[in-house]
Amino acid sequence: MQITARRVFFLIALFAALPATAGKVGFLDTDRAIKSVKEGQRQMQALDTWANERADEVERLRQRPVEIASQIDTQRRIASEEVIRGLEQDLLQARRDFEDATRALQRDFEAKQKELMAQVATRVRDLAGEYAEANGFDAILPFETIPLVYVTEEVIITEAVIRLYDQRYPVD
Repeated sequence: MQITARRVFFLIALFAALPATAGKVGFLDTDRAIKSVKEGQRQMQALDTWANERADEVERLRQRPVEIASQIDTQRRIASEEVIRGLEQDLLQARRDFEDATRALQRDFEAKQKELMAQVATRVRDLAGEYAEANGFDAILPFETIPLVYVTEEVIITEAVIRLYDQRYPVD
């Protein structure tokens, strides 16, 4: 109980001192900025195209267990136990292949997304820093990581960074 009271007192003292020392702080919705700039939109389209091509292969692998299960149902009354066991092994392998392909697609998608968006993300952060310096901000914090109750629109710089990015890095 005594430790908790000390912590509360410390936090009150800290927050009371903040207005006297705090400078101008801004906030950036980094994810929205990355996905909103024209270059980011182009990279997202490239990612979608890449993912759709891979998803077709995964869909083919998803259909294979369904086909084998249907074949087992058809063959169960007329085929030998050895044939049925072989089909059941094929079914098990087809399910594993589908699950492996699904996991691989997810893993590859995340890697490809990082690869395609890395340059855009770096540029967004750099431009946010430039904007902050030019407009008297002492700090810019990412919106995503801070649980905020209220923030005035005047300190959210996301739209300004998006405009600056599209001006500086136009998409052909």
